[in-house]
Amino acid sequence: MRRGAVCCGLLFILLSYGYAGQRTETDISGRPFMLYFRFDKAMVDSGYLDNGRTLHHLEEILADCRLCERIDSINILSFASPDGDHSYNERLTHRRSIAVKGYLVWKYPHLDQYRIHSRPQGENWRELRRLIVADEHLPNREEVLQILDRHKDTENCKILLKKLNGGIPYSYIHNRMLRYLRNAAVCMIWIKPDSMPTNKVAKISRQRQLHVSAEGYKTGYEYRTPYPQKLPEATFHRHPLFALKTNMLFDAILIPNIEIEVPIGKRWSVNGEYMFPWWLLKSNRYCLEILSGGLEGRYWLGSTQSREQREVLTGHFVGLYASGGEYDLQWKEGGYQGEFFIAAGLSYGWATRITRNLHLEFNIGIGLLRTNYRHYHAQDNYRTLMWQENGNYTWFGPTKAKISLVWLLNRKMKKGGVE
Repeated sequence: MRRGAVCCGLLFILLSYGYAGQRTETDISGRPFMLYFRFDKAMVDSGYLDNGRTLHHLEEILADCRLCERIDSINILSFASPDGDHSYNERLTHRRSIAVKGYLVWKYPHLDQYRIHSRPQGENWRELRRLIVADEHLPNREEVLQILDRHKDTENCKILLKKLNGGIPYSYIHNRMLRYLRNAAVCMIWIKPDSMPTNKVAKISRQRQLHVSAEGYKTGYEYRTPYPQKLPEATFHRHPLFALKTNMLFDAILIPNIEIEVPIGKRWSVNGEYMFPWWLLKSNRYCLEILSGGLEGRYWLGSTQSREQREVLTGHFVGLYASGGEYDLQWKEGGYQGEFFIAAGLSYGWATRITRNLHLEFNIGIGLLRTNYRHYHAQDNYRTLMWQENGNYTWFGPTKAKISLVWLLNRKMKKGGVE
């Protein structure tokens, strides 16, 4: 009896162990790895949302050459959030697929790159609807779902969502949901089930159960994105390296000028400007010669949450500026020369996005202007200048006004993908 009981116990343990290994195999092959992207980005960023944990689990599997031999193919399903231009989002999802593939090939050179397939999926409307259904706090949720279900034209759907109730529901969706739709799912198809030791499978399975970034994988490349409640908030948005600008008010009166603005974080920026008209017109009757430069430090207004969601160098700002230079201004016989002038004060402005890399900025400054000048009178057919008097001039009030066209130049990133 005792010998028979021992044999039955060993048989039960072996069957249970084999069954556990079979379930582990299903866990590994059935769940995709989810990587998230920042707004308008196509770079694998380990510091964004849950990407660090996802890349760690990928490392557990793909760093093992023997384990990689079991992979028949890797499919990369990439998505974009349904905001912005549809055709641009289509291109962006393609770039995200290529970025993830480039990362895998760079990180794991032993992988066969011809078994890695990019599958761009476009805008993620299906998953957006699921997130909306799951969120009971969304304002006008029923009306939002009606718009999604009744309007198949995506561009028209976006317009209606932004107009609904003054844009309140869309703002909620933008702030809380869209970041989870900018992702790429790395799905692996496994073969050769007997080529890997069972204990290795069990170890990876236990680690994969800790992975919270995917709920399942279905036929036809359908998947579900989680709606995390405790993941860290997104901290960055589209961040240009610097912006080139020109004041169109000065351009209209033939005063060439150029500005460069460099963002520092989300709330600060430094703006430098240079103005250089140097005209002598109609046989020296008219003179417009100015060399001027200045610096301005700017603080961008808004709550912390709104600044996180807003594109850099857009919105309202206040600034502190100082500028100086020299000038020679003549109108017919009379003119003024100044070897140096200085102006300083406070500014206020507002900037908005026109297109992807183009902004429009309005700015006015009030402060103090101080200059020493020499007044002269032109004689001898404008070939001789007769000095009349020297003086000082001080002015307090508006000292600058701008309507500037802004062109953004973005940072180039190569590691893990392209932008």
